Amino acid sequence: MMSTLNADSFEDLTQKCVLSDFQHLMLYVFVRIGTIDPTLQADHDDGTIVVQVLFDAHQPVAPGMTFQSVREVADAQNTDWNMVVVGLAKNSDASLPNETQAQSFLADMREKVMVGDIDEYALLDRNGQAAESSIEVVPFEGSTSIN
Repeated sequence: MMSTLNADSFEDLTQKCVLSDFQHLMLYVFVRIGTIDPTLQADHDDGTIVVQVLFDAHQPVAPGMTFQSVREVADAQNTDWNMVVVGLAKNSDASLPNETQAQSFLADMREKVMVGDIDEYALLDRNGQAAESSIEVVPFEGSTSIN
């Protein structure tokens, strides 16, 4: 099951998970958010913000986890990301979610990111700082973009 994120920082969140009676899996969807040049859009007067899902990842929550270590591992995969959507998963029996469960949770997260339904997740920039997540979905040339 997915858990609601309620912490002041990434490190605070990991500490709360470590201190709980449950094993948690941290879920990440790394995205590139950018603006489309308004001259390329006939029906828009200003640049449209577009979200592209680049990759996802997961890892068990462990003592001492930092956002810096997450950023370093992510950059080894792809340096184009500029935001990450973060979620938590846990099993009701306090066991760690398995790989099949993790992939299912991540598929659900990717879908929610693409339709702008990220209220239950944290949206962090490359420095691990919380970002504004008030968005509106706008279709653009057959793909989904978020405004």
